[in-house]
Amino acid sequence: MRKSGRRSRLKVKRIADTGLILAALDGRDAHHGWAVRVLREEPPPWLVCEAVLAEISASLGTPEPVLELLQAGDLKLAFALDENRAEVQALARKYRDQAMDLADASVVRMSELFEDSLVYTVDQRDFSVYRRHGRRPIRCVFPS
Repeated sequence: MRKSGRRSRLKVKRIADTGLILAALDGRDAHHGWAVRVLREEPPPWLVCEAVLAEISASLGTPEPVLELLQAGDLKLAFALDENRAEVQALARKYRDQAMDLADASVVRMSELFEDSLVYTVDQRDFSVYRRHGRRPIRCVFPS
């Protein structure tokens, strides 16, 4: 069997930022088509943190859709803030000028914990600036 130089897509961990899930749930969102297409083409689970789920719930005004996605196994909690508090705090301090919020700091930390990961986000402005492990760009997928 010949080895391929490409990594299997199944091994890549997919991290969902707030914008991806929110756009998929809100048909009026400018990125709705992109988000629905991505979620349909890429199999679950999508790794998330509680801060992302809280942002989505606050934006929607209800936690019900988020809880349904968790129940269905489409989203998977894969981050413990308590165990990563110092690193998240260091990221928030480093990117203070970007007004980095808790969800973004947690997603950046998740990208450090899951070395072979892709972050799916609509936030190109910030995620193009953020770095993992100090200097390495975060591998992101943005709406086209």
